[in-house]
Amino acid sequence: MNRKPIILIMTSHDEVDGVSEKLADAIRRIGTHNAVVMSDDKYGSAAKLSALDRLMDNGSEYQYLLERKDRGVIKDRLKPRKYSKRVNRIKNMLKRFRPEYILCVTPYAHHCAVEAKRRIKFATQIIYMLPSFTVPKRGLGDETSVYIVENADIKADLVRAGLRSRDIMTMGFPFEIKKLSPEEVADVKQELGLPRSKTIYVKLSDKKSLESVFSLLLDQGDIASLAVYCDNQKTVQALGALALEVPDVTVVFVKSQDKVDDYLAVCDLAITDYDTSVIYKCFKLGIPSIVYTKDEHASRDVNYLVNHELCLRAKEDIEIVGLEYKLLQTELATQIGQNGEKWVELNSLDNIANFLVSYIAV
Repeated sequence: MNRKPIILIMTSHDEVDGVSEKLADAIRRIGTHNAVVMSDDKYGSAAKLSALDRLMDNGSEYQYLLERKDRGVIKDRLKPRKYSKRVNRIKNMLKRFRPEYILCVTPYAHHCAVEAKRRIKFATQIIYMLPSFTVPKRGLGDETSVYIVENADIKADLVRAGLRSRDIMTMGFPFEIKKLSPEEVADVKQELGLPRSKTIYVKLSDKKSLESVFSLLLDQGDIASLAVYCDNQKTVQALGALALEVPDVTVVFVKSQDKVDDYLAVCDLAITDYDTSVIYKCFKLGIPSIVYTKDEHASRDVNYLVNHELCLRAKEDIEIVGLEYKLLQTELATQIGQNGEKWVELNSLDNIANFLVSYIAV
């Protein structure tokens, strides 16, 4: 029996929406290749995240690792006498799986693959799927053979930086969600315990921001029902107590990541922190999003989207209320939704998977 060629997918703890496994499943469905997913708990050499040097070019994603035993990770001119555990583990993965190439889906995974290639000079090519809407400040180099990017502006910036155009594929993100018909939305809302009125999806990682924004939304009365993502039981209890004081507003808590798409698909507006999967799925659904962030590292991406009229940005809690009314009571929501659908109409997970299985590393 002939062995199917293997694509090695390297990821890390900070990936969003289970993108590595979804890519692997799409590759396997085609049937020509096998896909193996390796996270940083398999190849990383740091026992605790506190050992990481946070050079955050993409939200909270880690770009580089600073280890006491291997300071050459940051300063290439300081070469350790021995390879780090991380380099050796990647070396062993290549021996074990003999992949066609390595696909990296997070900045940290990409850094580790590039670092290993610099150290041990392996021939296996690296493909990097950039997880951002703009070019990161660091982390790109000659060791990477192909880049998969979200939009044509990133490609243009990379070409200006000296990369070859043929090595940059503009294919969007591999985030998928089914858009429902109005009849399907009504049926699903009933199943999920939501009224047929307008619904706002809320997903904010910071507890204080979530509680503040949640309270402000409740103060607006029954202008819309709320579907709030929160996987912390204590926070859910605290928010639930606030909701009981405003019985006119229907509030449903989404406590599992597996249920997010079900609720997001029936919403009319999303309020989220910088989460590329939520923002991109809003594009697919044709609904507007308000991105609430004070993070300077996310600002570049969010401002890019705002300039292309793909979302709105809130820098303070109170701004969300005004933007909420603006989107729910004017035609701006329709305009942003249409812009989003047009932005992603040619991009899909299947297109990316088909490219990955047809790419021949040479």
